[in-house]
Amino acid sequence: MSKQKQSPDNQPEDGIPEGACLTAGIPDTRVSRLGAIVVNPYGIAPLTALIRDGGQTLGDARVRVLGRGEQGIDIAYPVSDKALWTHGGIPVFGLYPEHRNEVEVAYTLKGERIRERYTIYAPAVRLPSIASQSGALPRVEPLKVDASLKNRLYLFNHLLTDIPGNRQLKWNAQGGAAEWDSVGINWIADSAGEVRWYLDIERLHDSTRVDGLGASMGFQQTADGKLIWGQGQRYYKHDLLGRPVWERRLPGKFADFSHEIRQTAKGTYLLRVGSSDYRRDDGQQVRSVRDQIIELDESGEVVEFWDLGRILDPYRAELLHTLGKAAVFLPEGAAKGDSLAGNEALEGENLPFGDVPGVGIGRNWAHVNSIAHDPADDGIIVSARHQGVVKIGRDKQVKWILAAPQGWRAGLQDKVLTPVDAEGQPLPLDEHGRYAQGFDWPWTQHTAWLSGKGTLTVFDNGWGRDFAPTRLEGNYSRAVEYRIDEARGTVEQLWEYGKERGDDWYSPITSVVEYRADSDTQLIYSASVDFLTREKLTRPVLSEVRYGTQEVLSEFRVHSGQPGNVGYRALVIDLAKAF
Repeated sequence: MSKQKQSPDNQPEDGIPEGACLTAGIPDTRVSRLGAIVVNPYGIAPLTALIRDGGQTLGDARVRVLGRGEQGIDIAYPVSDKALWTHGGIPVFGLYPEHRNEVEVAYTLKGERIRERYTIYAPAVRLPSIASQSGALPRVEPLKVDASLKNRLYLFNHLLTDIPGNRQLKWNAQGGAAEWDSVGINWIADSAGEVRWYLDIERLHDSTRVDGLGASMGFQQTADGKLIWGQGQRYYKHDLLGRPVWERRLPGKFADFSHEIRQTAKGTYLLRVGSSDYRRDDGQQVRSVRDQIIELDESGEVVEFWDLGRILDPYRAELLHTLGKAAVFLPEGAAKGDSLAGNEALEGENLPFGDVPGVGIGRNWAHVNSIAHDPADDGIIVSARHQGVVKIGRDKQVKWILAAPQGWRAGLQDKVLTPVDAEGQPLPLDEHGRYAQGFDWPWTQHTAWLSGKGTLTVFDNGWGRDFAPTRLEGNYSRAVEYRIDEARGTVEQLWEYGKERGDDWYSPITSVVEYRADSDTQLIYSASVDFLTREKLTRPVLSEVRYGTQEVLSEFRVHSGQPGNVGYRALVIDLAKAF
């Protein structure tokens, strides 16, 4: 790294606005007025740096990391005075790995506008249990990039499941999901597919410790520009330079975070967890599995929680039968009833507890993978992969269910939404049991989120569609948008994408669809394409589709290059609010 150049005056050279180019024609006659450069200042984000302020008070800073080569993408962003004071200098984000990066900065010092250029070397990507550098991160291949989306930055959240020795710790009590231990692989790529940030997961993950278990999942950028995510027994909030805002253990009543943490419009946080100690009606104490929602305030205190085992039906098994894996059901001949205690009595003594698909609290009967907060009534919308999409109020009562009607117990059956057309008329079923006008329910879905347009977007994975057993070909996934009339109890399907792409776009697990208001697009990550193949070399597809159409504006193919590397989600990173 080296200190370099400075503009001799306060004006952009050649009449080029500073926002477009900081340093056109910068001379090299002076040295920097700033301090040392520290790469990876917080030890967790190796492709970041900090240019220290040298004991001075800077203001109105801007940064540009120059793209590498002719097709390289510049990364430019403003830096607030608050960030300058917090870090004690200028934060640099977006360095290329194993490269001498050219970085341009502008700032105000004692009333003078100063522009400088630095050369900052960032090291190669380093991740655990990787045989070669070429396999360290999946390769992002741009297939199409619309000019309006050229400056996009995408955060990819993947899970690496096939690492030897990553299941060394065992729970001794009944149930729980802590033994589900994958390494999270998390990085940011630009629209050229180049890596511009990654999380050094070895600073967080350790399979030999309870606090180190689990996959880092559920990444979201909060309203203040920070990143939140969780991993096993802990959850985190950091800025993009890697500075920790908080790193906390889950509250004592709960355990085993995975899949989802989201900030509400109120500033609280919703997390999907399990219970650390749950007494069933039959007296057995277990760890519950992926069926608890907690709401935390900024200080980490629990302000509310939803026990889905008491709100929904943990003995509805219709979808569990389709998943093509060993599952735990009531003994043959036992007739499920509407009483939770009665169904527990039917289980007998030989049904194992733990992270296994199965009926009853203490098993993976729900598999919640997303939560949305509805500010209109302060309710929550839950995607339970093994059941459906459900809205629940603060009173813990179910408002509606978006799922196939089969198997719901009394008291929930009448909450299932009625499919209707644009005029609000119920859709008829044909002789094969399919609805008119192409309506379909979501099947083993992910990310049931509000769009901001008064609609709900869902990634319909399609595994178990129509309650069919697992099959290796002839499948499809969809991104789908619904309009729900809560007062009338109806649902209208407005739009879908992906059905016509068939197996080449089919993701049986994971994935996301999220409406982007800044570009009026649907961001879709079909994140586990080819997951069911023998090789398990997944080829996810990230697409941005113009709202309400089939027009793909940008698309990327992600090549895992390593068995067991499965995409979970992707999201757009907004640098304008990051620093």
